Order: sequence, then structure tokens, then C-alpha cells
Amino acid sequence: MLTYTYIREGKFGLVEKPKPTIQHERDAIVKVTLASICSSDLHIKHGSVPRAVEGITVGHEMVGIVEEVGSAVTHVKSGDRVTVNVETFCGECFFCKEGFVNNCTDKNGGWALGCRIDGGQAEYVRVPFADQGLNKIPDTVTDNHSVAWR
Repeated sequence: MLTYTYIREGKFGLVEKPKPTIQHERDAIVKVTLASICSSDLHIKHGSVPRAVEGITVGHEMVGIVEEVGSAVTHVKSGDRVTVNVETFCGECFFCKEGFVNNCTDKNGGWALGCRIDGGQAEYVRVPFADQGLNKIPDTVTDNHSVAWR
């Protein structure tokens, strides 16, 4: 699949990568139907995010359709239309329980999508902690409204 990827400071590019797969029982694979560019993506491009990993697919603001879920995911199922939370978070650590999800202590927590793990400027994205980070979209709401609504 074609992805929009952080190559190195000052350079993004289109890169062919394999479709993501479930890596943990709490993951979901989402087919991206609409994504937006965030100013944080531009901060990565300009070298202002030292923890951003070169070669990472950018993008952490998107909507899509759940294609597959891990065995521990209970809040969404294949076929659900969803928004993807900007932050990934475990929901179990001290910071998550206190509502400070950006400080989640899990290695895939905080701002991980599009920074430390492949994000949503692609056809598909793997979303860790799917029960925490995916929200169903009502049938009466379009994808365009969903991105603005988040």
C-alpha cells in the first residue's frame, strides 16, 4: 500500500509498505476512508519532534472502517465506521486513569500514531488499544463531518 512517510528532517515522501497486521490482542486494523494533515505532522517534517522515527508513516487524525480486531477488542467490530483518537492509550496506567492519556506509560501510548508507529496517511492503519482509541460514527454523520467533529 502507498503511504505518506517521514523520510528525514525536511522530507516526506510516498513509500510502498505492506498492509499492517494485528500485533497485539488489543489492536484493530482500520481501512482509512479520510485523513487530515495536522500541524504536528509539519512539526515532524521540520525536525521539531525529536521522538519521531524516520521512515514512519505520518498521520494521526483519520476516520475509517474497522476491518479486523484482536481477540481482546470488545467495543468495535469489523464493519464499524470509526474515528481514530489522536492519542493511543492503554487505559490502565496511572496517567490514563487520571485522564492524562498523552502521558500513557505504554511504549505505544501517547502520541504514537504517525510519530513512533505507522500512522494513517495510508490505506490501512494498525490502531493499538482499539477499545480506547476508536469511536463509532453514527450513520447520520459523514466522514467529512467526523474529522471536523473529533
